[in-house]
Amino acid sequence: MSKRSYYVAIHSGESAGALLQEKGSSRYDFEIEATEEEAQELSSLLSNQANKDLASFWSAHTPYLHDQPSHENGGYDETLTSIYEHIHRLGTPETKQQIESMNILKKNRD
Repeated sequence: MSKRSYYVAIHSGESAGALLQEKGSSRYDFEIEATEEEAQELSSLLSNQANKDLASFWSAHTPYLHDQPSHENGGYDETLTSIYEHIHRLGTPETKQQIESMNILKKNRD
């Protein structure tokens, strides 16, 4: 399968991000080169992250749960790390450098 350029915007809230096909259609954070299948996989991770964000929202607003480890927050962090790992793997050289400078990948933290 041939790869094409996609533009990834990461944000929090109702949608954890967007995978754009046109560079000028909206603000974006990263450029990647991906097959349609790889782009769909990243899009699914972004959708999953939005669900994790909502779960952690409710956990954060339950006062008696703050003293306990949060399963919701762990899931949120894990999915977000996976998103950045995918972006790094598929990214242009500039994107890879940008992700590495953020020091958020597991291999960079060890």
